[in-house]
Amino acid sequence: MSFGSKFLSQKLKQTVLVVLFVFFSIPVFAQVTGDYRSKTSGDWGSASTWQFYNGIAWVNATSYPGQNSNVGTVTIGSGNTVTLNVNITSYIIDKLIIGDETGGNDTLLLPDNGDFQVDIMLIAIQSDGILKWVKNADLRLPADAIIYNNGGQIDTLKQNQCSASQLIWLGSRKFSACNGNGGTDYSFDDIESALPPPTSNGDITECAQNPIQTLTASATPPSGAHVVWYTATSGGSPVSPTLNTVGNVTYYGESVDNSDSNRRSLFRTAVKLTILPRPTISVSSPPTCVFRLFSPTTYQLEVTVSTGTVTSTAGAVTNTSGNVWAITNVSSGTNIVVTVTGANGCTNQLPVTAPNCACPVVNSPTSGGNKSYCTGDAVPSITASVGFGETVDWYDSASGGTLLLLGNTTYTPSGPGTFYAEARNTTTNCRSGARTAIVVTQDTPPTATIGPDQSIFTGGNAIFTVTATNADTYQWQISTDGGTVFNNISNGAEYAGTQSTALTVKTAGADKNGYRYRVLASKSGSSCPSTASSSALLTVKVRTVITNRKITYRVDAN
Repeated sequence: MSFGSKFLSQKLKQTVLVVLFVFFSIPVFAQVTGDYRSKTSGDWGSASTWQFYNGIAWVNATSYPGQNSNVGTVTIGSGNTVTLNVNITSYIIDKLIIGDETGGNDTLLLPDNGDFQVDIMLIAIQSDGILKWVKNADLRLPADAIIYNNGGQIDTLKQNQCSASQLIWLGSRKFSACNGNGGTDYSFDDIESALPPPTSNGDITECAQNPIQTLTASATPPSGAHVVWYTATSGGSPVSPTLNTVGNVTYYGESVDNSDSNRRSLFRTAVKLTILPRPTISVSSPPTCVFRLFSPTTYQLEVTVSTGTVTSTAGAVTNTSGNVWAITNVSSGTNIVVTVTGANGCTNQLPVTAPNCACPVVNSPTSGGNKSYCTGDAVPSITASVGFGETVDWYDSASGGTLLLLGNTTYTPSGPGTFYAEARNTTTNCRSGARTAIVVTQDTPPTATIGPDQSIFTGGNAIFTVTATNADTYQWQISTDGGTVFNNISNGAEYAGTQSTALTVKTAGADKNGYRYRVLASKSGSSCPSTASSSALLTVKVRTVITNRKITYRVDAN
């Protein structure tokens, strides 16, 4: 990256920015059980250096941070200097805050020739914090760790000792050296002058709404800065950090100075947006009354869900098979709400109105007729008619089965099959005792493959043939202009078999030379149009007559 080199070439401007830096907003970390803070100056590896928050109060620690367990936040404050003298690799420390904002010099010191691997995921150096090298030492952090300055200092004990031997590593990457040399990305001055990354306002996870909502990632930048969003931890072009489809996306926010767009944070803050799929629920068998002798009337229904478990405000709920659930024993006249809850916690509700259990007779619908269509054409709609105050519900079987369409006398299926219309009274929801079957048939278009071209001598017969499928009706045609226009022909003196699979051209004269023939194939009763074959050529040859000494020879022409 070129970010560090830009700052190195602007020393005067850098000094001013460092002064202004202390006025930028800083993150606030409230203590939680298991956090540590410095009690006195001393070695990191000494328990006596630390206090431990037990959930109620700060107490003297019995171990140092990272010795026995993962740690949320470690704070060096109260003017203490803590010397790093141990590796921390068995456990993880989420945050190390150097400086408690009380005005003292709170210092993490790296001793000369130290080389420490510490699994700390974030180091923030506050305005009264100092990260200091005695002389030469390596601070090795995890590859995905973040280190930033929030108005403090990253320095060496003596200014003239700044070199490429004071190093900060992120995994195997030489992230920073004091003087920026030695193949590192940045100098300590670059880290000091860079903005802190924005503070995430939190990942957002919501269940999908209808219509789908739009989630927007947000983060709080330092004072005097704004956030620019990307889709990667580095590089890329700015984007709008939104999500409006089911799924998830992670955006990365970078702090950018309002006055100097070249001054940015070295790290980006990740914010994840997630829209969870909401389970669907639909009535697969509408409410029906259950009449029992000497018992109150109840009603029952069946729902189908995409996933999840079902509950109801009344009645008994049973998973009958797969994603099909039955709600039974609902008191007559009781409206209910059926809820499906997915494994991701998202819910969907279906209000159900109790049916009128005093049902009049409902006649079965009258079919509007079976339909057929040709492959490749739109599937036709089917219709059924019912009495006044009634509508039609469509199913895929004569009883039970799957509800295809609710409350419409017209249904357009997705393909061929037998579909069943059930009449329903729109006021009482009483249904017909039987369903009316209507069949939709898909016809396959015919094919027609013509035989080879024919070549004869004048006065001879030519026979053209065709091979067809899905056809029982044929009409031969002729083109006298080379295949541009074709006209029907019929049996007679010139042709035979004009409505069969074999056409005979009788005693063809030379005038038919170059004519082309084809056939239209169709199937009786099919909704598919006839299919035209390709055309075949008729070549009529004239015999050559040679006369020699009054003897005539007829020679066939080639």
